[in-house]
Amino acid sequence: MRVDHVGRPGSASRRRARVGRDRRMAVVEVSYAEGWDVEARCEFGPLSVEGARRKDSDGHPYVVIHRVPGRAVPVEVHLVAWADHYVGQWTYDESGRRTHEVDLRLLEADRLFLRRYVQRRYSSPEQRDRARDAWRLTLDLSPDGKGSKVIEERGEGGGSFHTLADVPESKRWYPRSEFGVRAAGSPSVSPESEPGERETREARKEGLESQFPWRPPRPGRPGLALEDLFRPGTRFISENWGEMTVDGIGHIATLRVPSGRLVVADPRYRDDPRELTQHIPPGEYPLQKAVLVGEGEHFGERFPVTEEPVVRLLIADEPAVTWEMGLSEGDDPRLLLDGHAYGFGTDVAAGGFADASGWRTLSAKIRRYYEESDESHAESVTDGCICVTDEETGGDLVTFSTEGDGTWPVWLGRSATGELVSVSVITSWVADLRQS
Repeated sequence: MRVDHVGRPGSASRRRARVGRDRRMAVVEVSYAEGWDVEARCEFGPLSVEGARRKDSDGHPYVVIHRVPGRAVPVEVHLVAWADHYVGQWTYDESGRRTHEVDLRLLEADRLFLRRYVQRRYSSPEQRDRARDAWRLTLDLSPDGKGSKVIEERGEGGGSFHTLADVPESKRWYPRSEFGVRAAGSPSVSPESEPGERETREARKEGLESQFPWRPPRPGRPGLALEDLFRPGTRFISENWGEMTVDGIGHIATLRVPSGRLVVADPRYRDDPRELTQHIPPGEYPLQKAVLVGEGEHFGERFPVTEEPVVRLLIADEPAVTWEMGLSEGDDPRLLLDGHAYGFGTDVAAGGFADASGWRTLSAKIRRYYEESDESHAESVTDGCICVTDEETGGDLVTFSTEGDGTWPVWLGRSATGELVSVSVITSWVADLRQS
């Protein structure tokens, strides 16, 4: 695997490169554009070299297209977005199918980290682009090496093979180029170049900019109008239950956080707790849940339905107008894949809000409650939520249920002035819930 870099372009945009399995010399034509149509495999918003330079220096997204004359689809496309710490590199075969994907992240001023590498092999000329049954190798890496893995999916009926990734430093970090980078395993540009400049290809169709806008990967967002879920009377539409209305705000418990350090995690895990880097003023705060009501129907019979999709710790009685991911030490949003988020893990469909200073004592009491049925230091507060107290620190831990196992992100709500007003967890998979 190799990632080479291309220096800042001059007036020339036709370069000699070795292409093909036999490494023959060919001319690669380089052009620039604002965006890329993933499905049609063509650029839109053509840019001159100077226009691309401006995009590059401003950190705005743009693409670099490498073509071989006489070939309908590009050899390679670079998707550059420095402000988002991202460079993507896609290589195509002659049928327009993606064979290699490189995901590089700008974690240091002059170095790019190889976050993900994907290679595909197609079993026949008829197999479609990125077919689910194509052979695929995926390499996922992290800078500290933890969780780095290789997954080989061997195509239809072939199963998959998972192993830890052992990649040397020289293959994980690459120098940042002045302007664009080349894909791993792609043709290497020779020092020779031909004069003259090729016009950027205007292969776009009506309305393409709005239909197929390329954008760099972005971390996940809440996906729900969290503040509106705590406004009684607000109506939502659920694909399962139809119209639902916010019936009220349910009080779970009052949580004492004397240290101002907050943990949101599954207390039955014995690993280190997931303490938020965002501290809160020491004090007592209401832990609340949103309550939605509606009606369901089964074989002609109607019945009441209640959903409680969100819990929140209310820090201040002001509306949240912006939301951001709650981070823990070591979390780096620049490493997240598109739509992914950091969160706490659970395999018992549960989480908890707690004062960090008493976590060891508090979580031990919760485990004794569940594993040994020890109720001497636990109080059931509402709907299976359990509260325990650390007498030494005066801090509390209150549990809540999630709809299932997995990773559950934590969201920080901020007021119009940027003050933290709530810490929320979406506790159910209600992707079908939308505001009416």
